[in-house]
This record gives sequence, structure tokens and C-alpha cells, in this order.
Amino acid sequence: RGRFWLADRPDTLLSWDAAGGALCVENTGPWLASLPDAAWSMVPPYRQAAAALDWHPEHGDCCQHLVFVSPGLDREGLTGLLDSCLLTDEEYGSGREAWKSLPAAFDALL
Repeated sequence: RGRFWLADRPDTLLSWDAAGGALCVENTGPWLASLPDAAWSMVPPYRQAAAALDWHPEHGDCCQHLVFVSPGLDREGLTGLLDSCLLTDEEYGSGREAWKSLPAAFDALL
């Protein structure tokens, strides 16, 4: 469970929750980094504080926070799978606007 960031949706905070055989992936609104400064006054203080903990000079609060718990979890396999989802250096270098044209692998879940 947790929250994550997809390159093809750079302004959207997504949540991931799985239990047993059920998976729920939801759009939970914008990352604070994508909001105009004037909108920050409408953001609850606890959310501003949480964003500040993860703030990155380039990405703001956009980040990956996922936790996987399972008996017999193949940590190495899971790490490899998650690493394969990351942008390549070339893709990353192309910038946020180019990321929006990447294949939308999660559309069926949202």
C-alpha cells in the first residue's frame, strides 16, 4: 500500500491498496507541487507538513512510497520489477511534457 507517481500523469497523486486478491488504484488528487502558490492556503496543514518531509527541489512532493508485506515475499524479484518501471535516463531527460505521451499502463485501473 502507499502512494506513487506515474510519469504519464506527472501532476496526479495515485494511491495503491492491495489485500488478498484485491487491488485498488485511485487518483487521490494533485501533488502539491503541481498547485499554484495561491491554492496552498486551501491545503490542510497536515498535508503541507507531509509534503515538506518529502520535498525535492526538482519534483516537489512527487515521490514513490509503497510498502509490500507478504509471507515469502520475493524481495529481489519485486525490486527488479519495480526498478523496471522507472524512467530511463533518456526518458527522464526528455522532461515532464514528453512524459505525458508515454504509454498509459494504468488507465485500465483508474
